[in-house]
Amino acid sequence: MKRDTTVSTTAREILRRARRQQGLTQAELAERAGVSQTVVARYEARQQQPTVAALERLVAACGCDLEWIVRHASDPADAGGAVGKASHARFPGPIGRRLTARLEEVLTLLTSAGGADPRLYGGVADGTEAIDCRVLIGVTVPPGADRLPLMAASGHIGLLLGAPVRVLSHADVAAYGYDDEGTPLVSDTARAMGTPAR
Repeated sequence: MKRDTTVSTTAREILRRARRQQGLTQAELAERAGVSQTVVARYEARQQQPTVAALERLVAACGCDLEWIVRHASDPADAGGAVGKASHARFPGPIGRRLTARLEEVLTLLTSAGGADPRLYGGVADGTEAIDCRVLIGVTVPPGADRLPLMAASGHIGLLLGAPVRVLSHADVAAYGYDDEGTPLVSDTARAMGTPAR
């Protein structure tokens, strides 16, 4: 199938183009995305405006990737109208890009909850996130520490990212089927200074 590179300017156009490119009906797209067909119809009829997160989820359900680019007018990379993905995104999926953009806030919430050495596991970490992908973050917590602050951090981070989030101790990550070390969540400043992850 030929890739459609036409620039769309409204959420309605973006959604319709992605859906039609894949040959999906509104009902089929709604089923894939876990929403009602009425929601898709309202978006396409301009009766309701989707949030950025909702639009990204619907486009992803079509098997497409929605790219957003905002550059300062004096950015040399913008000369000649060059358009492409931001090269600095650490996690390539829609949720991962939101995590990258809000990383400092996420790290602050994790530290406030008593978590150290935060690491990301699963689809968001490796770029294979599905539409309903959960953000799984493992942290080191002091022995006997109350888990309630981690639950509260899960909720706050979920609101920031527009996705379900679970923050738990590294010891509990294996119960979710992950036996790797995860991807360290380190601020750009710490990475630039070469701060060790552990």
